[in-house]
Amino acid sequence: MSEPFDDGGGPARLREQAEQLAALQRQSVAPPQSNEEVMRQLHELQVSQIELEMQSAALAELEQLKNEFESSRDRYAQLYEQAPVSYFSLAREGVITRVNVAACGLLQRDKNQLLGRRFEQFVAPHAQGGFRRFLDAVFTSGARQVLEAQLFEGEAGGMGGMVRIEANFDAASATARMLVTDLGDEHARESALRRAFVILNSIREGVLVTDSANRIISVNPAFTTITGYQAEEAIGRDPSFLGGGTHLPHFYAAMWRSLHQDGSWYGELVNRRKNGERFVESLSITPMRSPDGSISHFVGVFSDITERKLAEADLRELHRELDQRVIDRTAELLRANQHLQLEVQQRERAQEALRDAERFFHATIDSLTDRVLVLDQAGSLVHANQACLAFVGHTPRPLQYLEFCETDPRWQRSAGRELAAGIRAVIAGTADTFALEYEFATRSGPRWSQARISRFLGEGPLRVVVAHTDITERKLMDGALRQSHAQLRQLALHLETAKEDERKRISRDIHDELGQNLLALRIDISMLSARTEGSHPRLHRRVGAVLSNVDTTIKSVRGIMNELRPMALDLGLQAAIEWQVGDFRKRSGVACRLLIRDEALFAAIGSQVEIVLFRIVQEALSNVMRHAQASQVEIELSSDACAVYVVISDNGIGITPQQQRKKQCFGLIGITERVTALGGHFEVGMPAAGAGCRLSLQIPLPGAGRPAA
Repeated sequence: MSEPFDDGGGPARLREQAEQLAALQRQSVAPPQSNEEVMRQLHELQVSQIELEMQSAALAELEQLKNEFESSRDRYAQLYEQAPVSYFSLAREGVITRVNVAACGLLQRDKNQLLGRRFEQFVAPHAQGGFRRFLDAVFTSGARQVLEAQLFEGEAGGMGGMVRIEANFDAASATARMLVTDLGDEHARESALRRAFVILNSIREGVLVTDSANRIISVNPAFTTITGYQAEEAIGRDPSFLGGGTHLPHFYAAMWRSLHQDGSWYGELVNRRKNGERFVESLSITPMRSPDGSISHFVGVFSDITERKLAEADLRELHRELDQRVIDRTAELLRANQHLQLEVQQRERAQEALRDAERFFHATIDSLTDRVLVLDQAGSLVHANQACLAFVGHTPRPLQYLEFCETDPRWQRSAGRELAAGIRAVIAGTADTFALEYEFATRSGPRWSQARISRFLGEGPLRVVVAHTDITERKLMDGALRQSHAQLRQLALHLETAKEDERKRISRDIHDELGQNLLALRIDISMLSARTEGSHPRLHRRVGAVLSNVDTTIKSVRGIMNELRPMALDLGLQAAIEWQVGDFRKRSGVACRLLIRDEALFAAIGSQVEIVLFRIVQEALSNVMRHAQASQVEIELSSDACAVYVVISDNGIGITPQQQRKKQCFGLIGITERVTALGGHFEVGMPAAGAGCRLSLQIPLPGAGRPAA
């Protein structure tokens, strides 16, 4: 699919393309000189129509591309983060650049503790040399490499067990993508698999798992939603029962070759639902391997793309119709030009040909839906088409059109006088063209139109062509679009609030249920440890290990609770921000100063604004710790009668405008969306000192007017 606009040329480029198409449609026969006025008006009308058709097609393509990109991006991000296996992305020097949730669990570290560190630090000392050679082979050959190694066991490492590392080179990002599998006992793998299905049950993509013989052993709820088959109807069957004979055997043979040769398969295929209805799905299949390297399971993830395929088919049909219309219109213009050429072959019949051309011109513009008028040098009406007469509501007597524009009461908001001034400018030659959007009262109610005025200088006297196009529907669509954007902002705010409420609920449930149970369990284990200390040494050592694991789990649970919703939020925004600043100092070692101009501002802030401000400060400090390379951060909070103001500045490396416009700047995008949803204003600049980065935002207080930007 080609780009609808070239290099951001916008309307100017689109106009140029329309001019070129119009020229091609008329290139077969040059019109006689006596018909230049007719052909120029036809040219303007034709170019305008082609412009509208190209704009409509371009907007449709852009909307389709946007929807497909956002859907693919969201699906990939969710699957990557919540995948039950551990994924790492490493730079050439072995520095970790990206991890998912399972990878953090494997190494028992938060994401912030892993990013920027060398993966080699988590490998046992005796295996580090082999890992370095393995990583060098990945970047040198670009081929898939496999290594079994032992993780470092101790304070600086993870769990200390054997892992299987599968890696390949990603040329697009110049990184090594690693899949790390824990080679622990069978019980641990089964437990991890069960945890994985808890995650997969919550996503919208259908998931099915088969054994090595390609028999379904498990499906998620989305599988039932898409196919109509319940889990008990699918388990034990070959997934090909969904095909219904749609694909030939060689299709599935190629799929299995790709799975065994490449380690995965992705494609589109047509299946049948339980009710017999066909649907198109996008399917990816990944094999899961046992510690010995053999395939133990196959995991298939699919989504229903039937609606997208139907939309693509409709778009192709629309393009075909548009091409046919262009061909038909070109043929019509060629036939018209040939007819005109035959009429003017004889010079003695030039006057008759001129009258025929004039009648043709009048008939042409009378057939147009646009309202077209021709004025003389004095601004008086020479000709008006039928659409114009029907719009005005009467057959006009010979009148001075400029006088009509300046005196008729149906013009809204002085539009008539502005149009008259534009016509005078074109007549005087101070402007070649003039355009105006205006509102005019009709019997059916006010209508919006666009007036385009142009000069026509032929062999005869000066003529001015005024073309009025009804744009009422476009105006209504623009208003609906603005309303839709406002609704989307409200929805975003609602979703953010719902997300925070859910985080609070989950944190509370973890504290009330899991936290209390873990604490009770620790007490029981501590008592058991005390009783076995002298009488059962081996059991005492085992109990001590279990007690250590319980302590680690309690620490992890507390960390998860603070990530979901810090307890300090229940004490108010001020306490929460002070806690956040203290936690940032402890984790990053960066000096952070919190300056509150007026503590009374916290009393006027609503709960929604409190949560947004806390998350913005949290996101900003996280970006500083990961990217800024700063040694000092300052957070300033102030307010007035209308709004609360937050300024976050650092002395780091700063951020360029090009970096701000990157699609991957999700931190800035998230802050912008949060502030915009509350009707606020957000800017990124440079501190007065001239180095680092400065984030400034203002959010209106509940019940106050909008502050000045």
